[in-house]
Amino acid sequence: MTTPPRRLLFIASIGNQKPYRFTRHSAGHVLLDALLPLLRSRFGAVDQYYTTYYSPSFMNESGPKLVRNLNKWLSQADKLVGPSRTGFEVPAPIGVPATLVILHDELEAPLGKVRVKRGGSEAASLRGHRGLISSFESLRGKGMYPVKRGRDLSVLRIGVGIGRPESREKNAVADYVLSEMGAGERAAVQRAAEPVVSVLEDEFYWEESSKS
Repeated sequence: MTTPPRRLLFIASIGNQKPYRFTRHSAGHVLLDALLPLLRSRFGAVDQYYTTYYSPSFMNESGPKLVRNLNKWLSQADKLVGPSRTGFEVPAPIGVPATLVILHDELEAPLGKVRVKRGGSEAASLRGHRGLISSFESLRGKGMYPVKRGRDLSVLRIGVGIGRPESREKNAVADYVLSEMGAGERAAVQRAAEPVVSVLEDEFYWEESSKS
């Protein structure tokens, strides 16, 4: 990173844990696995400017722990980053601008296709994605988003396509997302890390007033 960023990034993947760690519904975790070495080579080791987080909860319960850990990390980062650090113009007690990046599976996108959306349901439908719904419910419950209390917090949703079954039946979709990805599917999700790391690089310098 040649110049100090203007935002902090909390990069979180949501999905499921064992025995569903490598199912289609956990594509966000697989994407973060592939992102880690790219993040380190592009931006250096995890430090006060960004961190990564794998949700330890099942998808439908992602929100509470995610937001708790986000809050904890931001509080620690505020102590390290302030007006004395070039690039940040907001006094540390108020909190420097930050973005919560949520990596998730995208049922409505072709396999490996990356879709980026800023904001919650007020900006674009969550399409019934229970992990996203839980995350935004928790953010709203803590008064962090969309209401901003003392901090410019943006949310960037990065979905990686997993395709969908031909059948639109509820049980067919559930079986599909909870089935383990094949080697080719995992490789397609992993390849998505390249365009995603470029999105994250831009996000370090994104400003609320800028067009996105």
